[in-house]
Amino acid sequence: MKLKSFFKGELVRSASIIFLAGLSSNLILFVANLVIAKVLGPDQFGIFKTIVYLAGFLPLLIELGINATLTKYIAEFGKKKEKIGYLVKNFIKLKVLTYVLLIVLTLVFKDELSLYLLKDASMSYLLLPAILLMALSFFSIFQFIVLGYQKFKLFALTQFLSFSSAAILGILLSGFGIFYIVLGWSFGTLIGNLFNIKFFFEKEVIKKSKEFDIKKIFVRFSIPIYLTNIIMNSFNVIIPILSIFFSQKIIGYFSFAFIFYFATMLIPTSISSVVFPKVSELNGLKRHKDAKNILRKAFSLYALVMIVGLLLVMFLTDWFISIIAKEYLPSSFMFKVLVSFGLVFGFNTIYVNYLQGLGKVKRFALFNLIQNVLLFIISFALLNVAS
Repeated sequence: MKLKSFFKGELVRSASIIFLAGLSSNLILFVANLVIAKVLGPDQFGIFKTIVYLAGFLPLLIELGINATLTKYIAEFGKKKEKIGYLVKNFIKLKVLTYVLLIVLTLVFKDELSLYLLKDASMSYLLLPAILLMALSFFSIFQFIVLGYQKFKLFALTQFLSFSSAAILGILLSGFGIFYIVLGWSFGTLIGNLFNIKFFFEKEVIKKSKEFDIKKIFVRFSIPIYLTNIIMNSFNVIIPILSIFFSQKIIGYFSFAFIFYFATMLIPTSISSVVFPKVSELNGLKRHKDAKNILRKAFSLYALVMIVGLLLVMFLTDWFISIIAKEYLPSSFMFKVLVSFGLVFGFNTIYVNYLQGLGKVKRFALFNLIQNVLLFIISFALLNVAS
């Protein structure tokens, strides 16, 4: 495979668009987190990140594999508009019901959540904007519909708007405290999905609908993917769980380092956003050799990224942190370990999305489980050392 022809491939072009949009929005997110961390201080910053990550994890408990199913089967059905319409219509109805249940339960138990996670029941009012954040995250379903149609430019644009809008609103409201920061964060997620909603109605996705047996899809793909997605996205609950055992100051230092772990996953996630629907399409056409070729190209591209990333982490971490946020230098060791872990396991991120596109749910679950169990163990060990 010639390097020149590789870089002219569709995989690289599409991934580059998503990567550039993700990179720019994550730079804005980094600045937002840095500003908020400076304004709040380590203790309050730990509380802020606990709330935000909790709001990111709870919707996963009722997601039921809907998002991944829509992306996979819209891509796989191709021009079968009636089947797409029926699938989307029923899955949207199901998602509305689950979100209503989640919001009601969170409102009922907000005092208990505040007591165990924030160690103070009187801070339960901080969970109100978090509940709004969860409610507005419902609209992310349209993002996965867009990705199923392989509209990568639109997907990249809305990803950028979601992250950057949340970050900018968070910065603007940072002087007013955690409540208003999370409030602004929540509206940012809605802003980013407005173009996806517009695409959905212009495309008239559910206008043509023909009934078929979606129960088989739900049982064989959605539910297994739902269980594995909880494992895959369990990083959202790591900080809330760790906050039970460690001081908010230590959680604040860890949260700062964890920002960079998340940023490290941007590149393999961007590549995976193309690999998943493309492999789904090729799988539907029974072109399995072409699907493997997509994976091989993705690995070749990411290998260069990982090598450069590890060298930068090894030699420039302390200098980097001292320049951008000197008060967080105590998190230097956490930074090195978490970022290196993220770089190495970027291969796993790409591979599990390849498996997801092929519908190989058991192997998908296994590789996700390994990565996230290791991440949790490493995180717990790092905080033990720091304390």
